[in-house]
Amino acid sequence: MRARCLLVIAAVVALTLGTAQTALADNDATGSVGAVQTGPVGVTPTADASQAGATVAASVPVAVGGSGNNTATNSVGAVQAGGGNTSNDSTGSVQVSSVSASPSASAGASGSSASAGVPVTVGGDGSNTASGSTGAAQVGGGNSSGDSTGVLQSGSPQASPAVGASLVGEAVSASAPVGVAGSGNSAADSVGAAQVGGGNTVTRSFLATQSGAVTAGTTAGAGGTTTSAPVTVGGGGGTNSATDSIGTAQVGGGNTATGSTGTVQSGPVGATPSVASGPTATAASAPAASASAPAASASTPTSATGVPSAPGTRTSEGAPRPNRNPFGATKTPTGGPQTLGQLPFTGLGLLLFVLLGLTFVATGLTTRARTRLSV
Repeated sequence: MRARCLLVIAAVVALTLGTAQTALADNDATGSVGAVQTGPVGVTPTADASQAGATVAASVPVAVGGSGNNTATNSVGAVQAGGGNTSNDSTGSVQVSSVSASPSASAGASGSSASAGVPVTVGGDGSNTASGSTGAAQVGGGNSSGDSTGVLQSGSPQASPAVGASLVGEAVSASAPVGVAGSGNSAADSVGAAQVGGGNTVTRSFLATQSGAVTAGTTAGAGGTTTSAPVTVGGGGGTNSATDSIGTAQVGGGNTATGSTGTVQSGPVGATPSVASGPTATAASAPAASASAPAASASTPTSATGVPSAPGTRTSEGAPRPNRNPFGATKTPTGGPQTLGQLPFTGLGLLLFVLLGLTFVATGLTTRARTRLSV
C-alpha cells in the first residue's frame, strides 16, 4: 500500500514538472501613479474561407517578448510591456520589449494563386531604462534615457515584405527587405532625440536623429529573370555620437558631432543593382524575337513608286506627301489651272484692290491740300 502511494505521488510530480510553463515576468510598481504593466504577450488571429473552388486565408501573429521584470518607481503614467523594463522618477514613459509580427495572406482559384507576407521584428539586447525622463518611448531593448524629454528609442528593426503569385504557370515574386543594424541607444540630458538601431549616443543635445547602418534591397523575379537593387548606408562599424549639439542627423555609424549646429553625417553609401537571367528566360525571349521579324518587314514603308523608303523616313500610308516650299514663296496648286491677277487663297480680283488703293491715296492728297490752303 505504501509503495502504491509513493508511486502515485511520483507520477503526479513528474506530470507537474513536465507540463510547467516558463515563469512570466513580475510587475512591480512602487510610488507610481497610472502604471500599466504586462508580461510577454502573444496572439495569432487567423481567418480562412473556401467557396466554389476559391480559397482565401489570412493570419496576423503578434508577439511581445522580453525577459526579466517590469519595474516602475516614483513614476507617473508608465506603460511597460514584455519584460526587462525599468522606469524611475519619470513621467509618461512607454517601454516595450522585443516585438514581432508576421501578417500574411493568400488566395487561390482556378489553378492560380497569390500570397503576401510582411514579417516585422524590433529586437535589441538588454533592457529599457528611463530615469528622470519625460515622454520617453522605448521599443525593443538596450535603450537608456536619463534626464531627457521627448526621447524615442528603438532597437534593431527588421522588415521583409514579400509577395508571390502563380498565374497560368508563370511564377512572379517580389520582396523588399529593410533593416537597421546595431544595439544599444543612450540619451542623457537631451531634448527631442530619436535613435533607431543601435550604437547611438546623445548627450546634452537638442533635436538629434541617429540611426545605425541601414540596408534595403528590392528583388523581383519573373519567368526565370531576377533583378535586385541592394542599397546600404554605413555598415563599417562605429557609433553615432552627438554632444552639446543642435539639429544633428547621423546615419550609418562612425559619426561624431560636438558643439555643432545643423550637422548632417552619413556613413558610406553603396548600391549594387544586378539582373540575372536563367535558361527559362532565354528560351522564352527567343520566340518573341523571331515572331517580331515578319511584323518588322511588313511595316517597312514604301514610296508611291514601290521603292522602299530610306530608314528613319516617316510616311503616311494612303496620303500624298506634300511638296515643301521655301518660306515666303507663292504656293501654286498642282491640281488645277493656274490663274493670274487673283489674290492668293481668296480668289478675288487683284485689279479691284489696286483701284481702291489709288482712290484712297488720291482722297488723302486732296484732303491734305485743302487743309494747307485753309491755314
